[in-house]
Order: sequence, then structure tokens, then C-alpha cells
Amino acid sequence: MNRRAFVQTLGAGAAGLVVAGESSMGAASAAPLAPTINGPVRIGSNENPYGPAPSALAAVAATAGGANRYPGPVVQALTTALAEKHGVPANQILLSGGSGDILRAVVTAFTSPTKAIVGGSPSYESPMRTAASLGAPVKAVPLTSMQRLDLDAMVNVAGDAGLFYICNPNNPTATSVPAAAVTSAIERVLSASPSTYVLVDEAYFEYAELPGFGTALPLVAKYPQVIVARTFSKVHGMAGMRVGYAVAQPDTLAKLRAHHSSSGMSVMSLAAATASIKDIARMNEQIALNRQARAMTVAAFTAAGYTVAPSDANFIFVNIGRDSRGFQEACRTENVMVGRAFPPMTNWARISIGTKAEMEQAIPVFMSVLAKPAAQTARFDGALLASLPNELT
Repeated sequence: MNRRAFVQTLGAGAAGLVVAGESSMGAASAAPLAPTINGPVRIGSNENPYGPAPSALAAVAATAGGANRYPGPVVQALTTALAEKHGVPANQILLSGGSGDILRAVVTAFTSPTKAIVGGSPSYESPMRTAASLGAPVKAVPLTSMQRLDLDAMVNVAGDAGLFYICNPNNPTATSVPAAAVTSAIERVLSASPSTYVLVDEAYFEYAELPGFGTALPLVAKYPQVIVARTFSKVHGMAGMRVGYAVAQPDTLAKLRAHHSSSGMSVMSLAAATASIKDIARMNEQIALNRQARAMTVAAFTAAGYTVAPSDANFIFVNIGRDSRGFQEACRTENVMVGRAFPPMTNWARISIGTKAEMEQAIPVFMSVLAKPAAQTARFDGALLASLPNELT
């Protein structure tokens, strides 16, 4: 199972239902949802703890009655909204049941036993694993000392690779690289190897605050080899609704469609995404809430003497100085669910940012676990962890 798990495709609504859904989403949401903590604190999968916007939930309610119809009109509504938001033609948008299917389609289309994939290490693993399953060479390039993608080193080994993968901000490190560096790397790769395609995964784009950070979307118009992937699973709080998309030139999207399932989106999830993309106030509110809870969490680890990588996402990456698998299991026994290990950096822990109340509950658990000798937290239940989803985000 990967970060964009499955959802069964439902029927879709008619055009009238799309209008009904949009009519209820115009106003920005008021106060943020404040979920109570029932059961474990789930801060392991980089989810938005506040859930979908009220406007998105209203759109779900307005369109659910049309679930007996296929989603043509709702697909068109979301495609149009995204095209307007990004300033691109509608034929440069490919919707998907989460961006995971986009990533698989890109890797399948452009890598092979003679066409390698190049990416960072550690970075989001799904593209590399897909390539390896297809027999493609995998060139995983270590990060810099600041835990950022080493784009220069990646370019140096790209050669005539089939795919050059940039996860920006990077998962699991939460670090990012500026737009100028991304543009330079892409142009150098394409100058040396025009047959190479470039996938820029911007799942956490909205959270980034790095000076000079920016999207790779402007490069799509210039280069048919550039593909940008986005998702509604993070800042929009819709991980369980399965909506993502790719932006690329039409001929490139045609190559992706040959390997893309074109399923996994219900009329309700599409309507919710259409509402959420227009709810700018809600999105800004979520970014601010994440920033506040993240700063509090970073401050706690820093004060305790731990190194935290610079975060431009809704999670942090902390050097805990011990096997993160033992840390994960020790936290789990205290009802705090943190991220899995990310080789080769197994002494670093990825911790998603929950609500302020969730982080206030989790931080004392972290400190208590880390105050114990490492040997006491290293005996983890391998069978239990093996049974858990290995790649949710």
C-alpha cells in the first residue's frame, strides 16, 4: 500500500449537482475544525489533522445524491478550476485518484531496463520502487549535509536516464530547494539528454517557506518533458478522498494515460476538491495552524538537544540518535503514532504535525521515550511493524 491508497470509484453527478455543490462553497470557512483526541495521536502519515474544509464537506453533501451518474460534469468542473488557478490550458491537466497513480504512470511510461530513474536518498520511495519492479536501474543520490536534495550530484549521474525525480519539498526530510536551483537542474538534464523526462512532486508545496521557493509549473509550457504532480491529500485535508493531478503538455499526458487507471475518484471527492481549491482563506488558515504547531514541536526537540532538519512541510525530520524503529514502537505503546524508518537515515524520525493539542500530548511522550537508554527502545516488534502499511506517505 502506498501513500495514495485505494478508494472504490463511485458514480458521479450531473451538471446540476455540480452547480449545487459550488453554490455552497463560495464563502471561506470560519473557525478551523478542532478535532478532539479520541484514541491514538496519529502523526505518522503526514495527514492534515483538521480534515476537509466545511465548504468541501458541503459540496459532498450536495452531490452525494448524484452518485448514480458517471462523473463527467464534475471532472470538467475541477479541471476548469485547476486550469484557472494555475494559468494553464485545461488539456494540460490530468486528474487522478490521488497522485500515487500519477507517479506510477510516469515511472512506467519513462523508465525501463535501459532507462534509469534518478532521485534523492532518502526521498519519497514509491517512484524508485516502481522503477525497480520494472527492472529499471535506480540511481539514488545521497542528500546534502543539510538534508536537502543534492541536485548537482543528481544531474551528474543523470546521463540519458529515463526519469529525473524531484520531490520538493522532500519527503521524508521536509526540506526544500529553491526554484532557481530546480530550474537550473532541469535545464542541464534536458540539455544533455532531451529524451529524459522530469517529474516534480509538489505534494507539500503549499507549506513551503524557503526564500526563493516556487513551483516548477512555469517550466511545463517550455518543456514537454516536465511533469508536475500535486495532491489534495495534504493542505486540503482530503487524504481519504483520493484526488490528485498532473500538469504537463498534452502529448506527455497522452503517454501517461496509457499507464494510468483513470479511476478512483467519486463525484463527491471531485466536488469537494473543486470547493477546496477555491477556499483560499481556509487553505491559508491551515498553513498558519501547521506553522504554529510545527514551531512548538521543533522548539521542544531543539531545546532537548536534538537536530531538526529545516521543515517546509507539515512534518519534521529529527535526528534522535538511535534506531527510529525502536522509537516508533515505544511511542506507539504510548498511543502516539509516528512515521516509519527511512533508510539509510534510520537514526532520524519523521514526525507529522498534528493539532496544537495533539502535539502538546505527543511531545512529553517523545521526551520520555528519548530519556530512556537507547537499548530500552530498540526492542521493537518486527512482526507488528511488518504488518503495517509500509508507505502511506
